[in-house]
Amino acid sequence: MTDKKKQKTGRRGVSRLQRACALAGFLITLAAAAVLARAAFTVPAPATLTIRSEAVRPSSGGWVVDVVVANHGDLAAAAVDIEGRVGDERSGASLDYVPGRGEKKASLVFSQTDKPDPALRVLGWSEP
Repeated sequence: MTDKKKQKTGRRGVSRLQRACALAGFLITLAAAAVLARAAFTVPAPATLTIRSEAVRPSSGGWVVDVVVANHGDLAAAAVDIEGRVGDERSGASLDYVPGRGEKKASLVFSQTDKPDPALRVLGWSEP
């Protein structure tokens, strides 16, 4: 077989499916490089925690207030301490961590006879 015949046969040997797969692989590699470059050159936002009451339900010893702690930053927060206060009564909880751009739930218990509407706050946290 001559070189010209080999070249023609070689060209016909690359199918449309192979070309499509090669293009898809190139695009995936390009996208992965872009994601890595973006992560390398951006500074993650620190943890920013907020707390809100989700539900108040009765229990045998008083009332349970279910709360949600949301982290609006990119970095996780560890050892998160929260507090709820109704009058002179305080109730607190500690969460192991709250992930970046995530939420964690906790429950605070109050011995009030009336349904409480506690003032909620995040006392503090540390970086993991």
